[in-house]
Amino acid sequence: MSYATVDELRAYLPQVRDDVTTDALLANVLERANAIVNDALGFEFTAHGATATTRDIECQHDRRWLELPAHKAGSVTEVESISSRGSTYEALSTESDWLEEADGRLYRGAGWGAGTWYRVEALWGYGSAPATIIEVEIEIAVNIWRGRDASSWQSDVGADGQGAVGFNRALTWAQRSIIDGVRMRVLGVVHA
Repeated sequence: MSYATVDELRAYLPQVRDDVTTDALLANVLERANAIVNDALGFEFTAHGATATTRDIECQHDRRWLELPAHKAGSVTEVESISSRGSTYEALSTESDWLEEADGRLYRGAGWGAGTWYRVEALWGYGSAPATIIEVEIEIAVNIWRGRDASSWQSDVGADGQGAVGFNRALTWAQRSIIDGVRMRVLGVVHA
């Protein structure tokens, strides 16, 4: 699912007809642009759910911070240590002496045990795409759409006579810079 809407894309393409057929083509172009953005990001933004769910997380290092997968800041509601995970003897013990840091890690003065499994309840995921990513997706979609008029697409005959459409997937330096900045803020790394 694309981050931008067909109406947002239309604002950049005022000359495009306003009909159902064109809307379907624009939606297809947005999906292609979304795939390019997600490929460059290395992950996909999805809105957080309304209900918290649990995930089992293994502590990788014996230290004071437990690293968690992407989740909504401040949404961790419960942490339980798991003994005999996955067996008929599995038991849970509630952990109450932790604090969620601004970066999403869980701090505990006594530390978290390496190799210990914890069941954490939170709103998981990366959340909604920031405005800069939506803008990059729209720019790519506009380039794909205008590329049709400039004959930069190739038509390849596929199975049963169906056509496939090819286009230039290159990102501009500015688009790559925006994507790298967002990836750095979300994942803490420049290249996924």
